[in-house]
Amino acid sequence: MRLEQLMYLVAVNESKSISLAAERSHISQPALSSAISKLEDELGVVLLKRTNSGAYLTDVGELIIVKAKEVLSGIDDIKAIAHGNSLVLNGNISIAADPGVNITIMPDILTTFKYNHPKVNVLLKVGESNNILQDIEKGKADFGIILSTDAFRKSKDMQSIELFADEFVVITGSNRKLASESTITLKRALSLPILLYNTEYITECGVSSLLQKHGSFNVSYRVDNLEMMEKILTQGEAIAFVPKFMADEYMKTSKIKKIPLSDARLDVSVVLIWSDRHHLCMIEKEFIRVIRATCSRKAEVRS
Repeated sequence: MRLEQLMYLVAVNESKSISLAAERSHISQPALSSAISKLEDELGVVLLKRTNSGAYLTDVGELIIVKAKEVLSGIDDIKAIAHGNSLVLNGNISIAADPGVNITIMPDILTTFKYNHPKVNVLLKVGESNNILQDIEKGKADFGIILSTDAFRKSKDMQSIELFADEFVVITGSNRKLASESTITLKRALSLPILLYNTEYITECGVSSLLQKHGSFNVSYRVDNLEMMEKILTQGEAIAFVPKFMADEYMKTSKIKKIPLSDARLDVSVVLIWSDRHHLCMIEKEFIRVIRATCSRKAEVRS
């Protein structure tokens, strides 16, 4: 039995797919499948049910995966004891981030993490929060940094850490008539043409789910590009609902005006998520430490 066999088994359990597990483990699919088959032969049991819809643990596989994760965690502990602060981390980590997070806190997080761990490859994908949630559930990313949408609150088998709390505000172009107003009522905001950030052609996103609780509204634009979002807001009469921290970043260009709601507070949290099935390696534990420290520093600055 080799450690990499246990690692591959854990990877398949996380993604429910041999091909995706092989891709994320940076080996060929036949090599990963062969390694797990040899482990099954050695143990004399079937660990995976291989179907057209994916690969799933058998009953005995469910028991063995618990021990496999314990073994891998133990190896990480041994390395930490042996090397202490001098341990050099090698490997890969994949992160999917909400666009507002991507343009605000991610640069500090990534540069800090890469400075401390230059040999770790960081893969970053940007997407709408509900899409990221699906990516985490399917094992396509190690971590997601999202807005706490209804879909997130209803999700199962998910671990999360709240990074900071915020609220939604309205933004529009600084050159538009609405920009002269200091506040706006929620009812009036919902009556205006609204721009939503969407990815992968979905019609339901975190912001639209929140707004539905307060009445009907008019979605005039759906875009998946922040630059296009800014151009539409400055050239048309549309508005967008975004978290305050994202609005503050937009306002640095002087092209966007932030308008608080006068009669309602639409609360939102930014959360770090990962699958219950996902085994946290040393790289990922270090990433959690860096992101929490970075968000804590930024929260102190905002306050």
